[in-house]
Amino acid sequence: MAKIIHFNSLVLMIIATITFQSYLANGWTSSSMYVNWGSGAQSKNSFLFGSFEMLLKLVPNNSAGTVTTYYLSSTGTKHDEIDFEFLGNISGHPYIIHTNIYTQGVGNREQQFYPWFDPTAAFHNYTIHWNPNAVVWYIDSIPIRVFRNYQSKGISFPNQQGMGVYTSLWNADDWATRGGLVKIDWTNAPFIATYRNFRPRACYWNGPMSISQCAIPTNSNWWASPSYYKLSANKVDFNSLVLMIIAIIALFHSYVVIGMTSSSMYVNWGAHHCKLLGDDLQLVLDKSAGSGAQSKRSFLFGSFEMLIKLVPNNSAGTVTTYYHDEIDFEFLGNISGQPYIIHTNIYTQGVGNREQQFYPWFDPTADFHNYTIHWNPNAVVWYIDSIPIRVFRNYQSKGIPFPNKQGMRVYTSLWNADDWATRGGLVKIDWTNAPFIATYRKFRPRACYWNGPMSISQCSIPTKTNWWSSPTYNKLSANKLGQMNSMRNNMYINWGSHHSWMQGDDLQLVLDQSSGSGVQSKGTFLFGSIEMQIKLVPGNSAGTVTAYYLSSTGDKHDEIDFEFLGNVSGQPYIIHTNIFTQGAGGREQQFYPWFDPTADYHNYTIHWNPNAVVWYVDDIPIRVYKNYQSQDIPYPNAQAMGVYSSLWNADSWATRGGLVKCDWTNAPFIAKYRNFAPRACAWNGPISISQCATQTPSNWYTAPEYNQLSYAKQGQMEWVRSNYMIYDYCKDTKRFNGQFPGECFKPQF
Repeated sequence: MAKIIHFNSLVLMIIATITFQSYLANGWTSSSMYVNWGSGAQSKNSFLFGSFEMLLKLVPNNSAGTVTTYYLSSTGTKHDEIDFEFLGNISGHPYIIHTNIYTQGVGNREQQFYPWFDPTAAFHNYTIHWNPNAVVWYIDSIPIRVFRNYQSKGISFPNQQGMGVYTSLWNADDWATRGGLVKIDWTNAPFIATYRNFRPRACYWNGPMSISQCAIPTNSNWWASPSYYKLSANKVDFNSLVLMIIAIIALFHSYVVIGMTSSSMYVNWGAHHCKLLGDDLQLVLDKSAGSGAQSKRSFLFGSFEMLIKLVPNNSAGTVTTYYHDEIDFEFLGNISGQPYIIHTNIYTQGVGNREQQFYPWFDPTADFHNYTIHWNPNAVVWYIDSIPIRVFRNYQSKGIPFPNKQGMRVYTSLWNADDWATRGGLVKIDWTNAPFIATYRKFRPRACYWNGPMSISQCSIPTKTNWWSSPTYNKLSANKLGQMNSMRNNMYINWGSHHSWMQGDDLQLVLDQSSGSGVQSKGTFLFGSIEMQIKLVPGNSAGTVTAYYLSSTGDKHDEIDFEFLGNVSGQPYIIHTNIFTQGAGGREQQFYPWFDPTADYHNYTIHWNPNAVVWYVDDIPIRVYKNYQSQDIPYPNAQAMGVYSSLWNADSWATRGGLVKCDWTNAPFIAKYRNFAPRACAWNGPISISQCATQTPSNWYTAPEYNQLSYAKQGQMEWVRSNYMIYDYCKDTKRFNGQFPGECFKPQF
């Protein structure tokens, strides 16, 4: 049965000689607790389930190295324990409220909090509510943590051992404050923590029979009634409020609460380099330090949103981050006038190197933009302003790791990375522009809280609560796919950034005497249809080459080319096609266009599947290269290829074998691109070799109708080749001296 026990006040003291004394007032120990060592006390009885309250005022001022405790514990190597521990800090810096739970001798279930009040100025109520269903930690009637009973799923829960109540104040300067870096300053001793009004409304432990007696819902065992099995909506709101506080930072010996609306983060480094302006958190970088924040909770799956305004002007060498453990958004600064690089990456089981980089299609320093990471059991999607820019799908069944077993926290930071961030470290931070400031607001985690291994299944099940796991979130809509496949979202500038820009949805590549320019796709592909609309350089384009091609990397690379060789005014372009397999090319075919490619946009498509490569111009096939790999003729089917476009000076060979040079008086030369549409299989490592080749509805390009041109298409191609083809390597007897490549003897149509 439960019995309410009261006591008045106990003072625990730690003094400079590391001898411990206790000061007892008003018979405090006579009713419920006794001193069990120099500066510690414990209850006279043990309990199983109930509510345990204590009013506590912590050590004021410089408490670094001290730990004040209030906890329940049984005895023995297989003990259970439920902890409140208060880790001291130097003057002006906040305490850490450290909670933990042990079951059968195993702990390591720590959760830590900053208080949203000064715990040294007055008494505050710390309560542990423990029943057969859950343990809840309260501060001033506000729940801060819940540990539920999932014993039926193999997760231990403390329900078999009586526990006593313990309090203590002790020297823990080998670990308590900043990992043991800050030691106790004994000139401030004695350190005094004050306890009062201990109130255990609990079931006395009377041996093993108490296991069933204390768990039965009765009037006496009020804690076991169903109404105490779940927090009320009001308490859940309080709990969210506590977890929304981003930080308590010591500035000038006062507590300053920094909170972002709907946030649950705290500053984890560079506390003096953080500012609060309204609801905005500002992270600051100067020569002395950067700064960062992290979420108080860990999550498994959900949607994580943040509005960010990046460092303006010359941000070279700085990196602003927003990442969900190792699902990353990183923003690499640049010199004034040059674009940021949006760097994304994902780590699984400690392995990353899955970078994709993007140029923003907006000024990320002029206003706030929304950066979202959507993570569910099926995929991770990176969004900017609701536009998806990258997808990483779950192919764990094929041996590719996917992050679905570990809770992750959310981190933000601003730091000096001038050893690598801007142009590989060639451009350093210009400290005359400091301080550098990035501003964050409206952090919004709509996600599943991590509560240990049981969350792996709980957070994955498609329910109304786990909205992110519903089938509608397992695949991007046609509209979102269209957004992701647009030019600005699918490609980035890989050279000549001063010579390229977006005009509306059109990409313009520029060539002058100082430089050309080029772009490449953010992703790589194996099989599919790659389309681009291009308007070529008008007027005298002699010596220039406008390129649009697929290519892998390395000495044994594969490549499929469209190249457009410029000419003097009035003379036609040459459409130059080629294919490389395992590093070997020399398979050129050339055509004159049957239209003016400079007057308007025309569609150039490379259709590539396991059976053949087909080059199209305005939906008219002009060339086919079939797969005869079974007859020892190489074919590109084992390497991912990116998509590349460029405009460059090739007057050493492009026009009349190099006889006609670029006339720079006509510069700048401008080629325009639009409506890049890769309807292709994204490369996800070697497993893609079979995945992308398998005949499925998703792999539409493998359908039988795409393995052979229709009679109508064959007729169109014969017309082009009869009237506009000007060179075919398979007919160049002088070049090959009669020893033509093997594919020249195979039917291609």
